[in-house]
Amino acid sequence: MAGQARPGERQQMENRDLLVLGASGHTGRRFVEMALARGHRITALVRSTATLPAKQGLRVIVGDVLDPITLQQAAQGMDGLVSCLGIRKQNPSDPWSALISPLDLTTRSAANMVAAMRQNGISRCVAISSAGIGDSWPMVHPELQKLIETSNVAKIFQDLNTMEDVLAQSGLDTLAIRPVAVVDAEETGRATHVDRFDLGAKITTGDIARWMLDTMERPVPFSHRYEMIGTKPLLG
Repeated sequence: MAGQARPGERQQMENRDLLVLGASGHTGRRFVEMALARGHRITALVRSTATLPAKQGLRVIVGDVLDPITLQQAAQGMDGLVSCLGIRKQNPSDPWSALISPLDLTTRSAANMVAAMRQNGISRCVAISSAGIGDSWPMVHPELQKLIETSNVAKIFQDLNTMEDVLAQSGLDTLAIRPVAVVDAEETGRATHVDRFDLGAKITTGDIARWMLDTMERPVPFSHRYEMIGTKPLLG
């Protein structure tokens, strides 16, 4: 299918300058490490309290992703944007935990990203969303739907829904990655497209980061705006 590589397939491309938002988070850090290992040059826009170890090919800018001028300046000279942003909870494993990010974090950052891309002549963007967003909601197990609707995850989903709309309506070459339940761990190499978000479904931050990097490297425009991903079951 045009615009889509097989799961885990890497497409050859020249090294690029990539702006990464959310680079200090679990998935963002893994993405940065993988992209640098492939020879890409990374500019990470991080908040003042975040820290990233110094590495060759990595430039760190301290600033607010919700400030459009900061984002436009950070995007100068970039070939693509990657967003690993998401609303944070005080306790990441508790669906009812208090939210500690603005409730429109990904929506506002997406609007700023689109403006910065247009300002700087950038066409490609890959962003983390979630399984269950948009037209994938019917693919979520009913018990998970109830959990989402009755917890603070509903507010996170509302923000991600609007973020996806902003990107999809931009006319740019954008892709929202919709992972099932996320666990912070190394990549397994078993990431794949999925059509269900069932009980017990998991995917690691390492697998998400690898998928995002592989998609950023695809040589042709995206043929779809969204991809829902999970992990292949082990055989045996």
